[in-house]
Amino acid sequence: MSQDIPILLYHSVSDQPPADFKPWAVGSGMFEEHLDTLVELGYTGLTVGQLMELTLAGRPVPERTVVVTFDDGFSDFASNAWPLMKARDLPATLYVTAGLVGGSSEWLEPMGAGGLPILGALDIGALSDDGVEIGAHSMTHPQLDAVGRGRAWREILDSKNALEAIVGRPVETFAYPHGYHDRATKKMVADAGYTSAAAVRNALSHAGDDRFALARYTVMADCTAEHLAGVLDGRHAKRAPRRERLRTAVWREVRRFRARNGS
Repeated sequence: MSQDIPILLYHSVSDQPPADFKPWAVGSGMFEEHLDTLVELGYTGLTVGQLMELTLAGRPVPERTVVVTFDDGFSDFASNAWPLMKARDLPATLYVTAGLVGGSSEWLEPMGAGGLPILGALDIGALSDDGVEIGAHSMTHPQLDAVGRGRAWREILDSKNALEAIVGRPVETFAYPHGYHDRATKKMVADAGYTSAAAVRNALSHAGDDRFALARYTVMADCTAEHLAGVLDGRHAKRAPRRERLRTAVWREVRRFRARNGS
């Protein structure tokens, strides 16, 4: 990758999300404006897997490349997001919380959004057959760098196996729940057989980016099409640093302390 690559992170496309989840749910009209902006500015869409194929082979990435990803596997991806993307020939990578397939967003219960439906196995299989890249997002959406290593390994490996059983093809990319990861979890992802993993970082990916911690930019509900254009061209998002920020490491230790003490 010789240029910066915006890898966009969406969670939900919904016009009526639970109140406390509204910041992470982009309205359908706004999402359509986002997609039209990508098309009008001449961006080429790739999945995470396609991007990795090019970079690992040392082949050039098209100028004005964008990668659109969705985390969690909410049902509204199938109804509200994918039809709009498919109509514009824009691909998607969908990271699914594999242990909650056909259930609901249990990890969001503390914020009053635990009832959001997760796609069922038949829907996930149909989306995969329709060209959506399916990636794993753990089994139950924990903070992988703050739970025991044994559980982290099971969350990473079991989600791969579960989704491969649904789609009938390799699941090669993983996304860390909440974006949280460390060296140990990155190694687990590689050892489990994934070829890439997506973090968050709210920055632009690039040639020197870690393929097991790809930088993504979180698109929130208040992101206008004009602001998104600024993200794409680097005015509102910078190139991801090669090293972890100090505040990220400090926050990890705070979360680990809370996890050990049950707070």
